[in-house]
Amino acid sequence: MRFNNIVWLDIAKGIAILLMVIGHTAIPTILSNFIWAFHMPLFFIASGWTSNWQKTDFKGFTKRKFRTLLVPFFVYSFVVLVIQISEGWINFNDWITNGWGAYALWFIPVLFFASILTKLIYGIKNRYLFIGCAFMYALISGFLSLYKIQLPWTLSTVPYASALIIVGSELKRYSTWIENSKLWYILLLLLVTAGISHFWRLDLCFNSILPFLPLAVGAIAGTLMIFMISLWINKYFNYVSIILQKVGKETYLIVAFSQIIIMLINEYFSLNAFLKYFFLLLFIVALKYIKDGMNKLAKVNIL
Repeated sequence: MRFNNIVWLDIAKGIAILLMVIGHTAIPTILSNFIWAFHMPLFFIASGWTSNWQKTDFKGFTKRKFRTLLVPFFVYSFVVLVIQISEGWINFNDWITNGWGAYALWFIPVLFFASILTKLIYGIKNRYLFIGCAFMYALISGFLSLYKIQLPWTLSTVPYASALIIVGSELKRYSTWIENSKLWYILLLLLVTAGISHFWRLDLCFNSILPFLPLAVGAIAGTLMIFMISLWINKYFNYVSIILQKVGKETYLIVAFSQIIIMLINEYFSLNAFLKYFFLLLFIVALKYIKDGMNKLAKVNIL
């Protein structure tokens, strides 16, 4: 998940990916629902925010997305798949047919195809037709969710993800308002997100997005809340900012390996929560240096 280098967005991604890890632990449901309300939508919205749809043509855009999203996906999936098959946690034929299911790597193909769909409609010059196509994506996602149509490889989520990417691109028009946010904005967005997540749970992995309007509002409100918090952290908390930036730059690695590391620790060791996540941190740091070493040897960022 490589977005353009905007410092506060790296911080936002760092917060969101840490919340993703926390959200998959045995925390109270009320907290879990709050985190799930926005933690994955934030990445789609951030992708839209940082995308320049006019920079390259469709072919160039697709080639770049393939290189930055799918090439690492194939490498990381191979590693995780070998571990899961050797442990008897997954069947290869089922994986080929259905994809990653609830495992976090489901996000990458969805982001790839959603980005391609979004690129297509940003080629539309007529603003009204563009808005109509954006609403069509939202309607398709709602239809799939209503009738519980689950496509292989989580592809049912692609139209909704495309709509979120478009939201991110359009929100960039209001960047001044976000960057000049006040504390009461953050508190209001917190209350809106918490209120909605108290009644309904958003689950993008299974395209569980109904009721559509309140969950969409919760996703956008929660994302804006994290954006604004990130801006404040970057402005007032230098050391925290540096740490979260480093975490935010490694979201792809954390998405790929955090769950499998925790699964292996749970399988072979009985550790308390502190030690478990301490070792998770050590493994992620080690994998980061391995990844950087491989990129250096290849003389290009392939991972």
